[in-house]
Amino acid sequence: MHVRSTVFLLAVSGAAFYALGRYGHEGSWMGNAPPAIDSAQAQSSSDAAPPPATASQPGLDLAQAPGTAAPGRPATPQPPAQPQKVDESALRYFASQGDTRRYEAELARLRALYPDWRPPTDLTSQGAVSDPELERMWKLFTEGKFGEVRAAIAQRSSTDPNWRAPADLEEQLNRAEASQRLVNASNARQWEQVIRLGTETPALLTCANVGALWRVAEAFTQTGKPERARDAYAYVLTNCSNPAERVGTMQKAVATLPEALYAPLLAQERQSEFTSIRDELARRRVGAAAEDAAHPASPDDIRRIEALANASTTPDDAILLGFHALRHKDPAKAATWFQTALSRNGGAKAAEGAVLALAATQKYQEAEALGAQWLESGAANRKAYLDAVTTLVAQEPPPKLDRTVIERIAKTVGTDRYAPGAAALGWYAYNAGQTAPAGTWFQTALSWDRGYEPAAYGLALVYQRLRDQAQLRRIMTEWGGRSPRIASILDQPRGRSATRSSQTVPVEERAPTRTERTEEIAERRLPVERPRSIDRDDADPAPVRRNVRATPPVGTGGGSGGGTSAAAALQRGWRLLDLKRPAAAAEAFDFALRNGSGQVAADAATGKTYAKLQQGLSSEAAVAASGAHVPPERRNEFATLLLSERFYAEYEAKDYNKALVTLSERGRFAPETTDLMMMRGWAYFNLGRYDDAEHVFQAVYRANGSSQAMAGISAVRAATKRDRY
Repeated sequence: MHVRSTVFLLAVSGAAFYALGRYGHEGSWMGNAPPAIDSAQAQSSSDAAPPPATASQPGLDLAQAPGTAAPGRPATPQPPAQPQKVDESALRYFASQGDTRRYEAELARLRALYPDWRPPTDLTSQGAVSDPELERMWKLFTEGKFGEVRAAIAQRSSTDPNWRAPADLEEQLNRAEASQRLVNASNARQWEQVIRLGTETPALLTCANVGALWRVAEAFTQTGKPERARDAYAYVLTNCSNPAERVGTMQKAVATLPEALYAPLLAQERQSEFTSIRDELARRRVGAAAEDAAHPASPDDIRRIEALANASTTPDDAILLGFHALRHKDPAKAATWFQTALSRNGGAKAAEGAVLALAATQKYQEAEALGAQWLESGAANRKAYLDAVTTLVAQEPPPKLDRTVIERIAKTVGTDRYAPGAAALGWYAYNAGQTAPAGTWFQTALSWDRGYEPAAYGLALVYQRLRDQAQLRRIMTEWGGRSPRIASILDQPRGRSATRSSQTVPVEERAPTRTERTEEIAERRLPVERPRSIDRDDADPAPVRRNVRATPPVGTGGGSGGGTSAAAALQRGWRLLDLKRPAAAAEAFDFALRNGSGQVAADAATGKTYAKLQQGLSSEAAVAASGAHVPPERRNEFATLLLSERFYAEYEAKDYNKALVTLSERGRFAPETTDLMMMRGWAYFNLGRYDDAEHVFQAVYRANGSSQAMAGISAVRAATKRDRY
């Protein structure tokens, strides 16, 4: 049978289905069944010429107001039609051909149009199909040869002026040609033409021609009318029953409409037919959450995908869950899912995730061993391997690795010209006491990336260890304006502690408040003993927090105004400071400073500085710290505290450039603590210096696996759209 005839068969049989449903008929033959009926089943096509819309199933009306729902709307009542003769030519032709499905479709159509009509009892009797020329026209029509049908009609009309083509043939021919034009316009992406043809031929837009409805919906989407596309999809889900077409309709709605429009359509599900679609939507949401650390997937979605993954023998859902867990700081669970995926032949993607998860759980050597097996599988696998081994070899003390492992790492680093990996090998050699090889690796890293500061810092330490002052000063001159730690390298202690600082950077997203800082100052100050001799009348009766500071030997002071009175004032000042009464404490320390000497005066100057810091009076604290009574070792301590206070204030004021300068100045007196280094990273981030920020966050994460460091890394990658997951 010709392909177009099979196409037409489905269209007509679809109309029969809805007409039979409306009028309660079973579609059986009336009277004696005609002989030689072929029961072969034909294949369907949604782009076939459809039958006319019947009274039981009105088509989608494109002329309705935008945004109004079309589904289920009853046909507009029409005035009673005048009795007219029923055209049985198509019915007789299909019966004579033994085409059961088309016969039943035409029978249903006629019953829907003419409720009082009864089909003839003998469609094959003499004269039932008495027009061979008309029969030929129907045959051409079923073969999709519409032009030849038109030519045959025109030729017969010219030779027989009294002959008229059957209305049924004309109507179906018009509709078939309109359907063909709609398909052509859709294929040519002429969307306005598609909508016009659908509007002019509403009989096309029925369940018998769901393909036309899909094309019209696509046209609405492409022309910025998603609500009208929703109406077309809703019409199918409300009126049509073909399971494959219903699922296909919902898939198209999900693929083309925003969630607010397609979500209500899911409620029209029948007998869990949209389960696979709901699964895909859950996968979509979990996948989006795997790329966004700030928005984890819902527990319901996770449970749904976990159930699918556990019931499946394929790796895809396990990989999806692995990356979601990895992104949301559960690397142990991620490693389990990736191992499951690998056992199901998950391939390179599962291996990439497993390497990242093992590294995140600090199982660096396992990550290296697994990653080495997948080095040739793609860029993502090589990057995961390089990230893992960079952290592996940069550890302190250096791990014990087989020579083959080191050679493999070095080969991969060299092939990819990966500057962080070369610098990490430099640290590995430096920490192992191999100074010359370390310098070679640092120089190699800089040759690949002239701006990679960790390599420059490592090279500077190498020159310092080799006592090559000329090269050291050259590095300091070149990098001093960009790297505070290189600028102040001569003030830093040599050895492994300096190496560790190259890899350690703190991370915290907000600065402590001024109240939090001042409350901590008493706990951070250097040990100072209170005098043994206490005047009980002058002393504050509040209990002393003995754990605040140690008790090295201290004198009671002497000279003019010294003695017990100054010592008692000093002791009272410490007690008041412990009680968070810095103003009263400052007065007591000031009295002790004026009336004491020696160690008492020195301790009083120290206490006064702390009291001013607790009050937030940085300028007055600086004056107190610079006084003659403050020992030199304490001046460095106070300089550190004062610069820290200035940094916090500038950071809170969002003056990040000035804050970074202050932080660098502070580095002359003390190494940066974790919270300060974290704030350095966020200062870089807020200034848009994403590479600098990422270097800081990466270093912290490698040093201690900080979740806050990983949050910083994620923020940088999100901002620069370099996320590899």
